[in-house]
Amino acid sequence: MITRFNKYSVLMLLLFSISGYCQKTDSEQTLVHRTSITSFDFRSKELVGSIYINENFLPAKLSDSQNNYLIRYDAYQDEMEVEKNGNSYHLSKNLNYTINFEGTNKSYQVYNYSKKNETVPGFFVILYTGDKISLLRKEKIKFFEEVKAKTGYDKYKPPTLKRVDDEIYIGYKNSSAIELPSKKKDILTLFANKAIEIESFVNENKLGFKSEEDLIKIFSFYHSLK
Repeated sequence: MITRFNKYSVLMLLLFSISGYCQKTDSEQTLVHRTSITSFDFRSKELVGSIYINENFLPAKLSDSQNNYLIRYDAYQDEMEVEKNGNSYHLSKNLNYTINFEGTNKSYQVYNYSKKNETVPGFFVILYTGDKISLLRKEKIKFFEEVKAKTGYDKYKPPTLKRVDDEIYIGYKNSSAIELPSKKKDILTLFANKAIEIESFVNENKLGFKSEEDLIKIFSFYHSLK
């Protein structure tokens, strides 16, 4: 079994050391050929759930290319898996492109963020893009170890991959992202000298900072202020 530390160490090594699939365009250079690395056995008949947000490969384009790709998002390992010519590839986490899924109105972009006290690149769903700040969603799938029955009254729980609550982030122009604070006063400080206007707008329209729909309205209003 690969330990969590070794798993990510090997992953990063492969991402930076293995050559891309093609050298023709910038977008094609982001394709990295590697096998999947996990801390559990996909072949286990006991394993419940999936590492993917959507099991199916969906048509998508990279912002710097007109080529169509078939892509699916592995939210457990935070990887974009690409199917091309019968082979499996992964997109490298460059900071200068967007992945647009066709027909779904869903786009991802890479931002640097803090994970376990380390700054790493990751894929984020774009909820709102603004000139100053953007609103992002981090999708997450977590692996839960099996729980064996200790007595005849206990029920065995198989190893499970489960979608857990998404996290909301704020993205900046330098491609960095920070998690949205949980307290209202801390969120308002992010809007600097426009905090009073934002608070008034939120109160007048009975909005909250927990709803994605409300947050999009708040961010849109913030960018309308002069």
